[in-house]
Amino acid sequence: MVSGPRLEAPAGLLARWGIPAEAELARAERGCNNQTFTVAHRGRRWVLRISQNLSADQARAEHRLLGRLRATGLPFGVPEPVAAQGGDTVTETPAGPATLCRWIPGVRPELAADPALERFGRAIGLLSRALRPVAWSDAPQDWRGDPLRAHPDAPRAGELARALRAAGVPAAQIRRLEAAAEQVRAQAHAITADLPVQVVHGDLGASNALVDARTGEMSGVLDFELAGPDARVQDLQVALLLSGALAGPGWARRAAALVRGYAAVLRLGQAEIMAVPDLLVARCVGSVFWRAGRWRRGQSVLSDVADRVAVLEASQTWLAVNRGRLLSVLAAAEK
Repeated sequence: MVSGPRLEAPAGLLARWGIPAEAELARAERGCNNQTFTVAHRGRRWVLRISQNLSADQARAEHRLLGRLRATGLPFGVPEPVAAQGGDTVTETPAGPATLCRWIPGVRPELAADPALERFGRAIGLLSRALRPVAWSDAPQDWRGDPLRAHPDAPRAGELARALRAAGVPAAQIRRLEAAAEQVRAQAHAITADLPVQVVHGDLGASNALVDARTGEMSGVLDFELAGPDARVQDLQVALLLSGALAGPGWARRAAALVRGYAAVLRLGQAEIMAVPDLLVARCVGSVFWRAGRWRRGQSVLSDVADRVAVLEASQTWLAVNRGRLLSVLAAAEK
């Protein structure tokens, strides 16, 4: 059984924002990194998040970032934290810092069709442009360090390999993980040395986006808890991975649509294009260690880590066949 910090009764938390106990409260359908609830009372709606990954100071940095973004005139919403009765937008609880944000209307996007991917790519470009002047101190994370320490509780590679071996993960998969982790750590600086660096969102996929159900236009971008300084192109390559644009037949057409939308706002440099395949592998490796950190903290199970190892292996196999074509798609979409 997975155990974690004791959660303070949500009803008690809501009182700190002056919301009465009879408000409707339910677990949110999306999100796996935190304890998230939807709140409704007399026609008004909010989202309550108890963070399991941020300190109170990191949550405040996230809120400063969100305030800067809301002032840029983006055509879609970002979370707007509500101050509690004491005046702070962060309330500490035994389970982690709690924040209440105003509801952003919309539905989760379907990113199977090219027009939806192109709109998503354009939104990523607009967000990246808005994030460019944000001070690095106004972000909850900093991704410029050891890529294998993606989570503060992430184990060392050898320790993780031993745990996966004991759990019955195939030895070949573990060897590929160890080799990929060693390569990512050795090449991390060389891959990103010549790339523009700024604050990035860090987790752009359909699960962190909202669209208008009638028009399909982006209505919101959510969950900035992983935002921090990193190579600018990270948000585009993460979106390629998490949107499903690279999966299955027709991937080149779908990837081109997403990149075309992005390029309508921002142009990629040649160094950024060339870095995307290696950054995809680094992201998959980092995802393994992020899940491993949550496993060690008691917020996940080891099978979740093993699933991420399988994703890494599949991504490496895919890139071995399609690296050249991916680079061609990226370059062509930028012209």
